[in-house]
Amino acid sequence: MKLRSDEVEIPASAVGVYDAIFRRRNVKEFNGDPVPRETLERLFAAAIWAPNHRLTEPTRFFAIPHDSPMRKGIAEAAWQAAYDEASNPNPERKRRSADEKRDRVLHAPAMVYVYSLDGETAEITRENYATACCAVQNMALAAVAEGLCLDWSTGGLTRIPGLAAMLGADEAWTMVGVVRIGAAAALPTAERTPHSEVVTWLE
Repeated sequence: MKLRSDEVEIPASAVGVYDAIFRRRNVKEFNGDPVPRETLERLFAAAIWAPNHRLTEPTRFFAIPHDSPMRKGIAEAAWQAAYDEASNPNPERKRRSADEKRDRVLHAPAMVYVYSLDGETAEITRENYATACCAVQNMALAAVAEGLCLDWSTGGLTRIPGLAAMLGADEAWTMVGVVRIGAAAALPTAERTPHSEVVTWLE
C-alpha cells in the first residue's frame, strides 16, 4: 500500500521552510533529553518524501532505541574498533579514544543508521544515494521544527566491523551515515560563502 501525497497528514508547525534551512545545524553534544518515538516517526515520515527520480524508494533506516541491547552492543563494538584502530600506541590514550566513541553511541538521545540500496546500473545507484542523502536532509529540517538537531556522521561509527550483520542490513547496501538526534546542548553558529560568489548567471 502506497501513501498518496494528498493523503499525508502534515504536522502543524510554526517553523517555516526558510527558518528550518537557515537554523539547521550539525551538532555533536546533546542535552540528554529523550526523543519520543512519535517524534522520530514524524522525522521518518518527512524523510521518505525526498526527491526520487525513478521512484526506487532506496533509503533504509535502522533506529536504535536508547537503552536497548542493540545500542549497548554497538557501543561495545565501537569501543573495540576505536581501540584497535588508534594510531597512538599509548594504552591510556587508546582507551580514552575508544571511550569517546562508546560514549557517542550511549549518550545519543536517538540514533539511526541510514543506508541506500544499490540500483541495476551505476547511474541508478548514484541517484539512489542522492535520494538517501536528501532523506537525511529532510530529517534535519523536520528536526528543526521539533526543536531538535542532528549529528550526521560518516566517520568511525559507520565503519564498525560486522555492523551490517548486527543491524540486519545487506552488506551490499551503501552506508549513508549514522544520525544522532536530540536537543542541542548549545546551538553553534555557522558560516557560508555568500551565494553571489558561487552562482554564475548565464545569458
